[in-house]
Amino acid sequence: MNVGGAPDGNAVLISKNTVEQAMDAAACIACGACVAACKNASAALFTSAKISHLTLLAQGQLERSERVVNMVERHDAEGFGSCSNEGECEAVCPKEISITNIARMNREYFKAMLLSRESGTER
Repeated sequence: MNVGGAPDGNAVLISKNTVEQAMDAAACIACGACVAACKNASAALFTSAKISHLTLLAQGQLERSERVVNMVERHDAEGFGSCSNEGECEAVCPKEISITNIARMNREYFKAMLLSRESGTER
């Protein structure tokens, strides 16, 4: 039985702007400068960069909701503080990761939590 092959990775068209945003987020090297500069010792910039990278690309859509919830909950469980949106992390980041990724992470997290409530699978 011929069930076909895997689709070509280049067959899914993604806008140039989206690809640039995803690759900018993927540039994070997990150096810890953002955590060290934050008065709350938050790793939100690092966490959000990883979430944004995969959220923006088509390949990351299947586990999108589960990924953001797991990553944010793990961030909190490890004892990192909350983001107070002061921007010290962005200022010291050697890869110039933008704090707009933190806003994206928060939107994704709240969407995922709302979806889990609607489907009756609250965490």
